[in-house]
Amino acid sequence: MLPEQLVDRSLDTMSKMSMGGSSTSKAHTCKISMLWNWYTIDTCFIARSWHVKSRGMFAGSCIGVFFLVLASQWLHRFAREYDLAIVRKQEARMDTLSTPEDSESSVDLKANMSTTDPLVHAMSHVWMVKSPSPTVAIRPNFVEHIIRTIIFTVEWGLSYIIMLLFMYYNGYIIISCILGALFGRFIFTYNEAMSCRGENRAGLESDELDRKCCR
Repeated sequence: MLPEQLVDRSLDTMSKMSMGGSSTSKAHTCKISMLWNWYTIDTCFIARSWHVKSRGMFAGSCIGVFFLVLASQWLHRFAREYDLAIVRKQEARMDTLSTPEDSESSVDLKANMSTTDPLVHAMSHVWMVKSPSPTVAIRPNFVEHIIRTIIFTVEWGLSYIIMLLFMYYNGYIIISCILGALFGRFIFTYNEAMSCRGENRAGLESDELDRKCCR
C-alpha cells in the first residue's frame, strides 16, 4: 500500500472518530432555555452535577424539589415557633420579676409609643442606638440571637435556591415547587395562631418573614 493511501485512510478514520465523538458529546449536552419548556432528558439545574440523563432521574428531581419547598415551609414555621418560645420564656421571667410600679411605668411607656407614627419611628433609626425598656421589649439573648440568625440564613438561602429553580422555566419543576408550597403551607400552618395579641405578638414578625423572596 502506498504511503499516500495510508495517510488518506488514517485521516478518514480520525475524521470518523471526531464526528462520532462530537455526536456523543452533543447527545449529553445540557438543555437550558429562557422560555417555558417541558424538557426532561438532558436538563441541568443549578450545577453541572445536576444533569438529568434519564426519566427516572428527572422524576427524582421533581420529587426532590417538592420536598425542598416543603422543607422551606417547615423551616418558616420552625423559626416562628422558636421566636414565640423566646417570647413566652421572657414574658414568664418578666412576670416573676415585675412589681406594680413597673407595671404602671410599662403602661405609660406603651401609651407614649402608641402615639408615635410607626413609619416615623422606623425612619428615625433610634432603634439602632437605643434599646426600649425591658418591661416592654422582649429581646433574645446572644445565643438565641445566633440561632435565629442561622435559621434565617438557611431559610433565606433556600428561598433563593427555589428562585433559581424557577428561572429554568421548566414546567415540571415549577409545578413541583408550587405543589411543595401548597402542601407545606397547608401542613405546617393549619393550626398557626393568627392573633397578634398577648403571646402571639411575634406573629407580626411572621408577616414580615412572609414578604421575603419566594414566600
